[in-house]
Amino acid sequence: MPAIDRQTLYEEVWSEPVTTVAARYGLSDVGLAKICRSLAIPLPSRGYWAKIKAGKIMAKAPLPKIPQASQKVTGLVKLSPEKIASYTAAKKTHAKVRQEVIARTTEELSPSTPHILVQAASKRLKRRDGWPSDTATRSAPKEILNICVSLGTLDRALDISDRLLKILEGYGFEFEIDNSRQETLLRKVETDTRLPFKLTEHIQRSNHIPTPNEERARKKYWEHSRFDRTLNFPIIPKYDYTPTGILTVEVGRWPQKTWKDTPRKNLEQRIDEVIVGILSVAHDTYEREQEQARREEARRLAISRYEFLKKRRLDEAERFKALDTSANNWERAAKLRAFADAVESNAKISSALTADQVEWLAWARAKADWLDPLIQVSDPILDAPEPKQPGYY
Repeated sequence: MPAIDRQTLYEEVWSEPVTTVAARYGLSDVGLAKICRSLAIPLPSRGYWAKIKAGKIMAKAPLPKIPQASQKVTGLVKLSPEKIASYTAAKKTHAKVRQEVIARTTEELSPSTPHILVQAASKRLKRRDGWPSDTATRSAPKEILNICVSLGTLDRALDISDRLLKILEGYGFEFEIDNSRQETLLRKVETDTRLPFKLTEHIQRSNHIPTPNEERARKKYWEHSRFDRTLNFPIIPKYDYTPTGILTVEVGRWPQKTWKDTPRKNLEQRIDEVIVGILSVAHDTYEREQEQARREEARRLAISRYEFLKKRRLDEAERFKALDTSANNWERAAKLRAFADAVESNAKISSALTADQVEWLAWARAKADWLDPLIQVSDPILDAPEPKQPGYY
């Protein structure tokens, strides 16, 4: 189906609400509005359709002309009726799940004992020593939840993780620490779908400017190292790492989704959005795994059928080859018998058969019987094993 043009899209958004039009193309109303703005297509103002429904006559904003050189195609293609129905149903399900998540999130706001995995992470990440000095972050993904943040945002990260884990358990998720791959996995028990989970903090890296003390230490080393072998070259970092306090939750591998603190909302205020997104990623991942399994099964069956047809063809060729060989041998045996009969007739005309001729005729007819596939006889010489050549000694 070809993409619609700018004029057609203009007529559609002024004939029906944007939410209705957007569903035909598998888009949200916000996404379709962005496309309309990029194409200079005006949209009805807020309350326009309510006034139309009330019987008020409303003026339609004209479609402005744009230069021919900058004329753009919309790139939008209408979905089939089946896909539109599927998209609408998924959108309704998403809205229903979102309301349920909001309700559960509100319940989880009451203080309670932290999740056992969060307790372990808190104990491990709040150790005083043993942390790298060049990254400003704390992380131990082999042992605990995959959290990589600075000490200043650790309490926030633990609180967010605690709320996510408790709510997700209500949706049938379990949590595993994969030590070999150093990652935390969210496992949907019903479908056995595993999603990597990670909570990180954005760390800003900048070039390190040596301090006066570092400059003096470096100068001292160059001036005295030739005479004092006990001096060590001062280690001056190449970069400085500054925590930003911006946390990001990352879930899934393919597909994958991320949520982070924004100037308007931090992650604590987006818990419901994160939960709905995780449920969506789990569903999409399960569908992708099922589709991949179907493709692998189809490929396995195709390979199995190919091997069957190939073997059947080879077997048929071998059977035909044996048939052809038997027919040729039968024909050759008939020729040998006919030749033996001709030799015997010719010998009888000229004189009586000699003992050698009688012996030869018996031998020739025996070879014809051995060659004939219809007569099961064995030749004591030709069917015997091939003699082995003796060694030197």
